[in-house]
Amino acid sequence: MVSEFLSYTQSIFNPLIKLVALLLFAISVYLFYRCRIIYGGKLQEIATLLLLGGIAGVLASAFRIAGDSFVAWKWGESACFLALAVITLMIAFFVRMKFRNIIALFESIPGDEQK
Repeated sequence: MVSEFLSYTQSIFNPLIKLVALLLFAISVYLFYRCRIIYGGKLQEIATLLLLGGIAGVLASAFRIAGDSFVAWKWGESACFLALAVITLMIAFFVRMKFRNIIALFESIPGDEQK
């Protein structure tokens, strides 16, 4: 038997956690938007991808909250979380490629061989 404290349908923590997740995604979207405006070049490209991921997170969280009242909206949560996963994979690939390029620069400095 599950206590009311841990019950999905009766606990106050369930909707509270959903609202906190939505708020955290919204704050991250704002911060990534500011980064996109302030910085340029590769940092702007990364900030843009992170901004898109944050927007997908906000939409997924909103659909999750709405899906508790309107079951027909549950598809939106799944679709937005799939978009978030794809964007996160793109960010990981992009950042990994940039790391590899940076490492290649440092490994190929002429006259910098270790003895």
